[in-house]
Amino acid sequence: MFIFDAIGFGSAFALLIPGSYLPDVALTISDEWYTPALIVIIFYAVGIFSQFLTSARRNKEQDSKRGVIFWGICERVGIVLLALTLSSYSKTDMGFIYFVVAYVIFVFSAGAILPSYFDLVSRVLYKFRSVFFALNLTFGSAAGYLVSRYVDRQIAESGLIDGYVSGLILVIAITGISLIPLILIREPQTGSKGKVKLSVSALLSQFKIWKQIYRNNVGLNAVSLSNFFSAIPEAITPFFSIWLISFYDIPTNRLGMWVTLLLLSQSLGSFFVPIIGIRTGFKYTYILGLSMHFIASAILITSGSTYENLIFLFAGLGLGIFNTSQSNLAVELGDVGDAGNTNAMLTAFRVPIFIIVPLLAGFFNSYSSVSVILLFSMSSAAIGIGIVVIKLVDPVLPKVRFWLKDS
Repeated sequence: MFIFDAIGFGSAFALLIPGSYLPDVALTISDEWYTPALIVIIFYAVGIFSQFLTSARRNKEQDSKRGVIFWGICERVGIVLLALTLSSYSKTDMGFIYFVVAYVIFVFSAGAILPSYFDLVSRVLYKFRSVFFALNLTFGSAAGYLVSRYVDRQIAESGLIDGYVSGLILVIAITGISLIPLILIREPQTGSKGKVKLSVSALLSQFKIWKQIYRNNVGLNAVSLSNFFSAIPEAITPFFSIWLISFYDIPTNRLGMWVTLLLLSQSLGSFFVPIIGIRTGFKYTYILGLSMHFIASAILITSGSTYENLIFLFAGLGLGIFNTSQSNLAVELGDVGDAGNTNAMLTAFRVPIFIIVPLLAGFFNSYSSVSVILLFSMSSAAIGIGIVVIKLVDPVLPKVRFWLKDS
């Protein structure tokens, strides 16, 4: 059931993450330099903000399925609104504003679902969770690949906006069907529902909880610091296609191939995380993910467009390996029944970079400034690797962990 849902998730994210068609669609609608950066900022800042809000309303070992279903429906509403906006208002003065509002609804929902989703997975698939995190991204990326190939053909026939809308309509159908198995997932009902009302005091309390986790948990302290200092490579990945098209006169029809390579390599990278992590520990898969990001930036800065496909191959490997590793580290290093909250905290450390760096990348859009940004990206990955090597002593092997009330 989770895998069927992952197929819907992957098909949607193939079109709606900053590393795919969306920055180019936004740029076409608005014709403003800041729109690609705005898409990146919305995706990360709004996503982690909604994770923070829903984490603040959850208790440890709280039932999760209702939250997953509610926010899953909201995600699908956001996709429908996005398709309606682009098909009806893309050429009007208010078209870009409607587009941004619809995207914010989708991203907010996609972030808000994660704390409940992580807890549901860690509870229902307790000893298979590390395998599932890999299969989730693997099947999702495979579905995203197929959807992206369809969108490529539609764009070639009818143009960027109309082709993209055709892809969104297909995604609406797939995610509508994938909601059914999500509803059929069985969770033990214990009557443990959220009793925390959303308020300023609840949000401040959540900050205090994260502060205590950061101070008292040595492993999460190391990963949090590394997440902060190593965020630049992921923050600039959506700009690789923009830079290659702008500075090396590569035709825009290459975009589809780059998205395909990104999705397939992301799928491949996530698949290998449990295979390597079970034997050596998720500490080393985390390091491997940052190494892939380092190589992607190094290829672009040293060879330009000569090995353009390798840039997206290694960038995708970095995304798949790193994000799947972080998911496993959140489960293994955090408290039992609190995986969603822990993962939200780890992601929050990356948000400042995800806001600042895309703005700089969008504003300083010259060949020399891009070279400087790529050097910072390589340094960022190296610093993150160094922090984990020095501060995270535990290799973090997977363990069988039951929720207390299910034991």
